[in-house]
Amino acid sequence: MLFPILSLLVGNSVHRTVERTKRNGIFIAVALLFLLTAYALAVTAGAIWLAGIYGAIGASLFLAACALLIAIIVFVIMTIMNHQEARRARERRAALESLATVGLGVIRTQPLLTAGIVAALVAANLVGSKRDD
Repeated sequence: MLFPILSLLVGNSVHRTVERTKRNGIFIAVALLFLLTAYALAVTAGAIWLAGIYGAIGASLFLAACALLIAIIVFVIMTIMNHQEARRARERRAALESLATVGLGVIRTQPLLTAGIVAALVAANLVGSKRDD
């Protein structure tokens, strides 16, 4: 009796979540389109304004230098983030290795506990489900 009620609640919840995600995706796509349009118009307006001051070639070179500077800054930030992630991975690996070292120490000092753990793992695999998940 409880299962049909739960499936009804979960089904409606999933359906609403999917619809909300689709709607949000459409709104984000439209907002992104207008954001890119505003960016292109701002760059064009800046080029026209700078062309009045420095000439067409000077304005183009200035905007190209700004775009190059922004790209270099983005690449530096990306490199820093990659190095931080690599450092975190090294720290996780070191923590796992130290945990394995502690585990080996327990195995050496308490062989009966190790035998019990191995027996429990074997029993769990033998008693477990035979069908493929």
